[in-house]
Amino acid sequence: MGVVTVAELKPSMSGKRSFRQSSSIRHATEWPISDVSSDLTIEVGASSFALHKFPLVSRSGRIKKLLVDTKDAKISHINLSSIPGGSEAFELAAKFCYGINVEIMLSNVAMLRCASNFLEMTEEFADKNLEARTEAYLKDMVLPNISSSISVLHHCESLLPISEEINLVNRLINAIANNACKEQLTSGLLKLDHNFPSKAMSNVAQETPSDWWGKSLAVLNLSFFQRVILAVKSKGLNQDMISKILINYTHDALQGLAVRDPHLVKGSMFDLELQRKQRVVVEAMVNLLPTQSRKSPVPMAFLSSLLKTAIASSASTSCKSDLERRIGLQLDQAILEDILIPANSHRNSHTAMYDTESILRIFSIFLNLDEDEEEDEEDPLRDENDTAYDFDSPRSPKQSLILKVSKLLDTYLAEVALDTNLSPLKFIALTELLPDHARVVSDGLYRAVDVFLKVRLSHESIK
Repeated sequence: MGVVTVAELKPSMSGKRSFRQSSSIRHATEWPISDVSSDLTIEVGASSFALHKFPLVSRSGRIKKLLVDTKDAKISHINLSSIPGGSEAFELAAKFCYGINVEIMLSNVAMLRCASNFLEMTEEFADKNLEARTEAYLKDMVLPNISSSISVLHHCESLLPISEEINLVNRLINAIANNACKEQLTSGLLKLDHNFPSKAMSNVAQETPSDWWGKSLAVLNLSFFQRVILAVKSKGLNQDMISKILINYTHDALQGLAVRDPHLVKGSMFDLELQRKQRVVVEAMVNLLPTQSRKSPVPMAFLSSLLKTAIASSASTSCKSDLERRIGLQLDQAILEDILIPANSHRNSHTAMYDTESILRIFSIFLNLDEDEEEDEEDPLRDENDTAYDFDSPRSPKQSLILKVSKLLDTYLAEVALDTNLSPLKFIALTELLPDHARVVSDGLYRAVDVFLKVRLSHESIK
């Protein structure tokens, strides 16, 4: 067990502190013998601190109360293994009690604030105690600044549950939300003031607050990130900015998970755990997306990547349905790559390469939703078994958009026609999706049918 003696914490007679190499805990035999015997031993996990009672009792209410029950007058033993921040936090708090200057920084203020609460280092026991010092730093240096608040919030993750209990987490999240919306307002006023008078000013205006602080949210765990997004939403942060933040966070969260080990056995414990992690991220991001709309700020490429991951990770039906509906609402913005959605990775050799069922639903959603009706709680299109659609209803999208989407579908048909596992019935269902007026010419459709037939004939001849 590592032991820190009084010699480490107490200044020597010459004025020089004898706590050499204080960043690491050394064994008791390696420390110089103190000229004053310690009368208190405090154990924190695997570390042991041999100290004096008075400096600690004078500032820590918790230690004072614990010593009341101690009967050994010569030396007392106290176990503080549950202190948030562990031995590092206690060592800094003990130095503070000994009058040694402890520098409060972004990297340790959350730990010291939690430790001061645990040790009851309040003004009741000493003026300018550790709790007051950390509070002052939080108010002056952390809460007014978005990036600083995010950094400290990240450190709170390892200090649960006490960082929640003392309301530090909520204060930081509210500070981030409030300051983000202030930045948004300031940025908007600046744009109005300058009215984009020059190309240079236009380039400056493109730098939104999310460009310099949104990406730093990637350090947060998923739970804290969700709470921050919900907070900024409630404060009115611009949906474009929220979309950028979600895209950045999702990219970072899935980047490592997206690269599958080629030697990873499908269906193995590790593969299932990888899927679970992907599923948790995707479902959380979908729940945080802005309101569904044909003019949604969420890019089609991002929605498509979410749906592909949702299918690969066996996400919930509601999650996939939400993404299909969003893609359907914006289908005129899609390119071929966006709708080439692979089937679940655990398909067998006789299963189609692409998830055509999902595409059928996406195109049907596009064809049946009026662009002014963005939300419909009782929309029958959510029923996967309902394929009877009225293409000529007034709720159908504009003809120009239908023509654009028809070209996309014909290109898709030509691509999936190459898959020998695609059943004729599903291919026919795809070809019959569009109404008669959707195509000015049918050359693309004929080419796709030709490809489908040639691939099947070639495949049969090989057999």
